[in-house]
Amino acid sequence: MKQKILDTISDLCMDFLYYDRKNCEELSIEQMNEAVKNGEITIDEMVENFREHLEGTFNNQENE
Repeated sequence: MKQKILDTISDLCMDFLYYDRKNCEELSIEQMNEAVKNGEITIDEMVENFREHLEGTFNNQENE
């Protein structure tokens, strides 16, 4: 089960960083790369945001 979850996270990252950015007018691959390169956002900030959403989702499920 653990490996299935980790594999799914890997797929999610590829979707987020590549496939969902292809032909996206709002946030292209190039814009994302440039934002990280110029320090507008860091990988740590993105990871923290994902963490907050994951924890929030799990916390909401526990309260249902």
